[in-house]
Amino acid sequence: MRLSLLQYTAEASVSDSEARLYPLLHQAVSDHSDVIVLPECALFLSTSQSASRDAALTMDSEPVARLAAFANAHAVWLVVGSLIMSVNGVVTNRQLVFNRAGDLVQTYDKLHLFDVQLASGETYRESALFTRGTDPALVDIEGVPVGLSICFDVRFPKLYRHYAARGAATVLVPAAFTKTTGAAHWHALLRARAIENGLFVAAAAQCGETREGRQTYGHSVVFDPWGQCLGELADAPGVLTVHLDLDRVSQARAQIPVLPQDRDF
Repeated sequence: MRLSLLQYTAEASVSDSEARLYPLLHQAVSDHSDVIVLPECALFLSTSQSASRDAALTMDSEPVARLAAFANAHAVWLVVGSLIMSVNGVVTNRQLVFNRAGDLVQTYDKLHLFDVQLASGETYRESALFTRGTDPALVDIEGVPVGLSICFDVRFPKLYRHYAARGAATVLVPAAFTKTTGAAHWHALLRARAIENGLFVAAAAQCGETREGRQTYGHSVVFDPWGQCLGELADAPGVLTVHLDLDRVSQARAQIPVLPQDRDF
């Protein structure tokens, strides 16, 4: 399976974000990718919760329709890392998975919301904007079970063990990790989730600084089930395309069979 991770800076404007996104989508298609993964808040990233709420998309909105049409036109799987969406009267941080025909086959609402006060003075309160999700979500991508997660979820190992126990060979972690926490924790968290579960972890991230001054870490990366890095971007926009050798999952789990010994306490 060929997987492409897209990295760029979204803005507090859908049209500006799309102008940065679609050239990278076409680049991923030219890389002969089977699956293209976008970062968290792929079409709108703002420091203003009121602006984010006002910009929330619906499933029948034109930007969502354009993403579905792209998947269909290019016969690729498209994982929209997340969009700020209005669903049944509430705002959610929702991941969308479109198949090669452009059909929506799975959604996932972020389970763990980023409510933190950093020593740098940065404060984030996602719970003031989003209604958190209630359930994990797996999706079958051409016979490969893939677990869905978003950004802050990566700090909660039980979610990834849940996916591994249900046969996931890959987990996706689209993100808009802050520059501060990314520099400290990004690689360690992602690599640990891959090693402890014997699966691929693929993280598509926002990068750079928005016009409003929000900084994200970048460093989109893929770790294999042994914890080896298969490829990584730095802090600039780009596309990371890697081949996932799915036999590595069974090989890693055979060498270190942690799943059969997992216990609830």
